[in-house]
Amino acid sequence: MQNIKNKLTDKHFWLSVVLPFVLAVAAAFIARYQLELSDGVTPGYLAGQWPVYAPLNALTAFCLTLGLFALCGRWSLATGLSGAVFTVISLINYYTRDLHGSALMPQDILNLGTAAEVMGSYTLHITATVVELVLLYLPVLAIGWAQSRLTGGKAARRRASWKQRGIRIAGSAAGIFAILYIGYFSPNPIKPSATYGWAWQETYYKYGYLAGTIEAASLMVDPILMPENYSDEAAAQAADRAKDYERTTPPAKAEDYPDVVLILSESFYDFDLVTDLQADRDIMTVTRSLPNSIYGHTVGPHVGGGTNSSEYEMLTGNSMMLMPSITPFNWLNLHNANSLTGYLKDLGYATMAAHPYTNSNYRRDSAWLALGFDETHFEEDFPTKETYGNRPYQTDSATYRDLTALYEAMPEDQPRFTFLVSIQSHGDYDMNPPEADLVHAATDYGEYDAVMDEYLSNMYLTDQAFGELTAYFEKVYAEQGRRVIVAMAGDHAPSFVDHVADKSRAEGNDLQILERSTPFIIWANYPLEAAQSETESADALNRMDLCMLAPTLAETAGLPLTPYYRYLLAMKDYVPVVTAGNDYMAADGTTHRYGENPELDAWVYGYYYLEYNNIGTGAKRNQALFSSVSE
Repeated sequence: MQNIKNKLTDKHFWLSVVLPFVLAVAAAFIARYQLELSDGVTPGYLAGQWPVYAPLNALTAFCLTLGLFALCGRWSLATGLSGAVFTVISLINYYTRDLHGSALMPQDILNLGTAAEVMGSYTLHITATVVELVLLYLPVLAIGWAQSRLTGGKAARRRASWKQRGIRIAGSAAGIFAILYIGYFSPNPIKPSATYGWAWQETYYKYGYLAGTIEAASLMVDPILMPENYSDEAAAQAADRAKDYERTTPPAKAEDYPDVVLILSESFYDFDLVTDLQADRDIMTVTRSLPNSIYGHTVGPHVGGGTNSSEYEMLTGNSMMLMPSITPFNWLNLHNANSLTGYLKDLGYATMAAHPYTNSNYRRDSAWLALGFDETHFEEDFPTKETYGNRPYQTDSATYRDLTALYEAMPEDQPRFTFLVSIQSHGDYDMNPPEADLVHAATDYGEYDAVMDEYLSNMYLTDQAFGELTAYFEKVYAEQGRRVIVAMAGDHAPSFVDHVADKSRAEGNDLQILERSTPFIIWANYPLEAAQSETESADALNRMDLCMLAPTLAETAGLPLTPYYRYLLAMKDYVPVVTAGNDYMAADGTTHRYGENPELDAWVYGYYYLEYNNIGTGAKRNQALFSSVSE
C-alpha cells in the first residue's frame, strides 16, 4: 500500500509513465480523426460519433499502439509507427473511396491484384484532404518526440528486466483484450454487433471507420448471414407463394429457344436520374427508344464500384444483402452454385463468357469455369484493340465486333448463351484532352466538369455501339433465322456520382436508389411479345433489383422457369427492390419500412429464406427449388 502511495506522489512516475501513456492515447484520437476524414464523413455524422463511438474508435486505434509497445517497450516508437500505419491507411482509404465509391474494407485484401491494375488507370490528385491527412501525422511525430524525452529514450529500454518486459506484454495484451471485448465482442458490446446493411456508410459513418471494419472482418468468418427465423421449411413455404404466378409471355417450344446474350456494361449510368445535365447532344438515343425492346433500371448492390458484386447478382439472382462484406468471386465456393449458366445448360445451351481485359480480375477465369461456362475468353481473344483517344480500354464497338466472332464460333446445333463484361467506360475520366470530348454538359460541376464530359462521351459511345450490335443480330435473323435476345445493364454508376448529384431531388435511401439505378434494356431480333407490357410499370423508372434481370430475361425469352425464378418474378410485382436492412421499395416506387405492410414483408423475407437455402452454410439446399423447370 505504501508503494502505491509513493508512486502516486512520485513526480517522475507521472512524467515518465502516465504522461507518455496519455499522449499515446491522444495520438490514437488523431488517427481516429484521420480515418474518419478519409472516409468523407459528414459533419453531422462526425458529431454523432460523440460521446461514445469516437472514443471507442480511438481506443481501437490505440490497440495497435499497445501491441507495438508490448514488442518494443518504447512509447515513442510505438506511437510513431502506429501513426504512420494509420496515415497510410487513411490515404489508401481516401483514394479507394474517391475512385471506387466505397471505403477500404477487409475483403479488399483478396482484391489487391485487381485494385493495382485498376489504380494504374487513375490519376491520383493531391487534394486539400490528402494534404490534411499527411499534416495530421506531424502532431503524432511531436507526441513521439515528447514521449522519447519523457521516458529517457534508449536508456529506459536497456534498464527493462525480463520481469518488467513480461508485465509490459501482459498489461498491453490485457488492455487490447478489454477494449475489443467490451467494445465489440461481449454479450452487450458498446457497438451493436449487427449493423451492416445496404449502404456501407450506414455502419462506417454512424459507428466509425475502425468499428465498421471490425464488423466487416467478423462477417468474413461466415459471410452469408442467416435471415431471422430461417428454416428449410420456411424456404419451401416461401416458394409456394409463387406457385400460381402467371407469366407475361407464353413458354416457347424447345426448338424455338432463342440465343441469349447478356452484357454487364461498365459504369453504364444515366445521370438524368440525379442531375440536369443540359448536354449538347442526346446521349442514349438508341437504348431509350429502340423498337421491340424493354427499357428500365436495375438497382445494383453498390454505388460507384463493385463490379463483381453486380456480376454475381446478375448471374445468380442472389442478393448481396445476405453477404454485405465480401467480394463474391474471391470468397465464395462457386462449384455447384446455381446460376443462369447452369440453368441454361440444363436447357441445352452452349455457354461462353468473355471480358476484353485480364483474366486475373476477381479470379474471373476460375470463377466462370466453376459456374459452368463451357468456354471463357479474355483480352488476348479480343484482337481489334480499338480505344477512344488516350483511354487504354477497348471500346464497346470493337468489343462487340470481336464478341460476334466468338459467338459465330459457338456450336450451331445448340442455342447459345453469351455473357460479356465490357470495359470501355472504366474510370478514370480525365485521360483525354477536352477536344476529344463528344458530349459537353452545360451545368456547372466545378472540378468535375472535364470528368463529366469525358464520362458522358463514353456513354454516347456505349449507346451507339449497342445499336451496332443489334443491327448485327438483325442481320443474323435475316440471313440465318437464328432468334437472339439481348439484355444489357450497367454494373454501377461512376465513382463521382455522389459529388455531382442534386441532393434536392431525393435524400436518404431514395437518393441511394437513384445512384444505384443503372439502365437496362432487353431487345430481340424477333417480335418480342412482352415489349409493351413490361414498360407499363407503376414506377415511372421501371426499376428492379439486378437479381431480377436474369429471371425477367428468361421469362421474356419464353424459357421455362425454376421455382426460384418464379418467386423473383412474382416478388417483382410487389417488391421490386430490396433497399436495406430496414426498408424496401414497393412496385409504385415508394419506400416502406418493415412492419408497415405484413404482405410486402413476407415477400422480402421469403426471398431471403430462398436465397439462404440456396447458398447458406446453415441450410440444407432443396435443389428442386433452383434447377427444376416447369410450365
